[in-house]
Amino acid sequence: MIATPKKAATVILLRELSPRGFEVFLLKRHEQSNFFAGNYVYPGGKVDRADADLEICRRCRGVNPELAHWAFGELLTPEESFAHYVAGIRELFEEAGILIAYDQTGDLLRIEDPEERKKFSQYRHLLDDHKITFHQMAQQENLSFALDRIHYLAHWITPEARPIRFDTRFFLTRLPKGQEAICDQKETTVGAWMTPRKALEENLYGEMVLSPPTLKTLEDLSRFEYLDDVLRSAPGKEIRPILPVLSRIGDLQILVFPWDPEYEIFQTGILPKTPDHGRPSGTRDNTTRLLLKQGHWHPYCRT
Repeated sequence: MIATPKKAATVILLRELSPRGFEVFLLKRHEQSNFFAGNYVYPGGKVDRADADLEICRRCRGVNPELAHWAFGELLTPEESFAHYVAGIRELFEEAGILIAYDQTGDLLRIEDPEERKKFSQYRHLLDDHKITFHQMAQQENLSFALDRIHYLAHWITPEARPIRFDTRFFLTRLPKGQEAICDQKETTVGAWMTPRKALEENLYGEMVLSPPTLKTLEDLSRFEYLDDVLRSAPGKEIRPILPVLSRIGDLQILVFPWDPEYEIFQTGILPKTPDHGRPSGTRDNTTRLLLKQGHWHPYCRT
């Protein structure tokens, strides 16, 4: 039986480098995790029912259910679409400590004072222990969640061959001034800032393990020179769901993306005994498949 994917949202957090370039914040999932254990991913998690509550909707600015529905298309209801935006902001705070919100003056929230940092760190623990809701925290601090500051980027669905699956919407956002990203030390154990190209190199050389969606989105991001160009590229972009096919030939695991020329062949399950994987991807290539070697996914281009 094919597992039903759970709705999820993840946020790619970016910060600018001077005089040019940018870095991405990556989190290493706990080694005991039941999904992508030990892999480096972006902050994210499941969409909760409370993410679509009317109360939290009143605490949001920039995106309403109708606008979220327009961005996502017909696959979800307006309320479900809206919940993904809220879940992205909530998970970014819970996993990385970054809160994309407007304060009572209408400015982006800054958390610079040591006492303020301590207070919001306590909120993270209370949320994790289910002793407070995201809406209650916003109400107590008179905050409005800045949904217009996260930009819809991609839609990935875990391959059907996996026992645990997610249907995940990817968002982009810029690190707010006055805030510092810190991993939660529970679901994730390490937080790291690095350029997309550096992360790809570390995966290739076995220094870190990137999950497949992380690897491919980092490859796409590596082609941009400036953070502003990344953010400008997202709005209005046609986004189609990406459902890779996971296969095994002998001892080799292969993940094939929909734009691979042999994608439909792999979908049938009738696999070639000695497939041509093309060549290892270069910096200008659009990776079409990944091969799992010694615990690391290696990008290949089959044209």
